[in-house]
Amino acid sequence: MRHTQLFKTKIFKLPILILRMRKILVVDDETSVRQTEKIILESEGYEVSEASDADEAWLSVQKDAPDLILLDIRMPGMPAIELVKKIKSSPSLRKIRIVYVTAIVGTKEFTKKVEGVIDALEKPFKNEDLIKTVKEALSIEII
Repeated sequence: MRHTQLFKTKIFKLPILILRMRKILVVDDETSVRQTEKIILESEGYEVSEASDADEAWLSVQKDAPDLILLDIRMPGMPAIELVKKIKSSPSLRKIRIVYVTAIVGTKEFTKKVEGVIDALEKPFKNEDLIKTVKEALSIEII
């Protein structure tokens, strides 16, 4: 009985673990592609925002930097490579991970030559491939 009373009167402080949702920016001029990626990634627990071109993405990144950008290569407006250069030249944004998501075959090899882009995913892709690519990209430490 004494043990029970002691338990009731003692205050226990439990550590509270606060996990921040990883933020992903999906940049593609095709609405259906953006929405598909958003649905898949939100179902995995990511916070997803969208931009329809690189200019809109640049404005979004400056307001609220994501952990990862999934970037289509062929879009109207600013070329994707210019967006990559702008992000990587900014000290406050250069740690953002960037993955190309494109229908251009052979992009995976091309990304090895583009500074700042860590991977590429070819469209059309399977849901599992998108999830795997995102998890791998987010696990990379950018210095």
